[in-house]
Amino acid sequence: MNGIIETSYSKILSLINYIGSISILAFSSLKRVLRVKKRENIFKYINEIGSESIFLVGIIAFLTGMVLVMETAHTLKKFGAEMYSGGLVSISMIRELGPVLIALIVAGKVGASIAAEIGVMKITEQIDVLQVMAVDPIAYLVSPRVIAGLISLPILFILSFFISIIGGFFVGVSVVGIPSGVFLYQSFKYIGIKDLLVGLLKVMVFSIIIINVSSYEGLNAYGGAEGVGNAATYAVVSSFFLIIFSNLIITGLFYFV
Repeated sequence: MNGIIETSYSKILSLINYIGSISILAFSSLKRVLRVKKRENIFKYINEIGSESIFLVGIIAFLTGMVLVMETAHTLKKFGAEMYSGGLVSISMIRELGPVLIALIVAGKVGASIAAEIGVMKITEQIDVLQVMAVDPIAYLVSPRVIAGLISLPILFILSFFISIIGGFFVGVSVVGIPSGVFLYQSFKYIGIKDLLVGLLKVMVFSIIIINVSSYEGLNAYGGAEGVGNAATYAVVSSFFLIIFSNLIITGLFYFV
């Protein structure tokens, strides 16, 4: 029993220490945002994070909208309320599913890549060379990606919201038989400015988490090729956990406090 308590205690301390280290890196990267001088790096990372993810995000958002209408319409039809399916899709996507789905997609697709790239630089001592040349690694490697993430993820979020409604519209009108005007009216009727702002806040927080967690794992990589692979794996897993955890906190603050 004592062994279990000690193990649990040590795991909790490790988690607190890890979150603290990520928070310090996030604060440092945000503080150095104004020091970023090469705009071409920002555009490069916007292309990697945003442009190259649009197709995947669009497909998943479209399919998610279709599935949500199928599920909700099947249940609401028992009460003769299937016309409200559009509203449920839009509220789900703008409050919860949209921000979280976008963040998980980007974390899986881009987070591992960032951790691997920076990890290779760490293991091959390129980061040490930057420091010798008086170049701040955080300002050079992390801050431009933070800017790119803060630009890319909100745009992906807005696009995914409208694409999910299109997917839901397709199923709702052609399969369920909801009048097109009714579906669109219900889709936007229950959405407020607060929902949009909270959704945007979530994706911005998630983008900071993804970039800094992935960069942290890369900056602390060791052990050759195996270490790079481990850094990429830890970056994705840790990002997933912190995205869900921070989503819980933000939702609680804005909708239950």
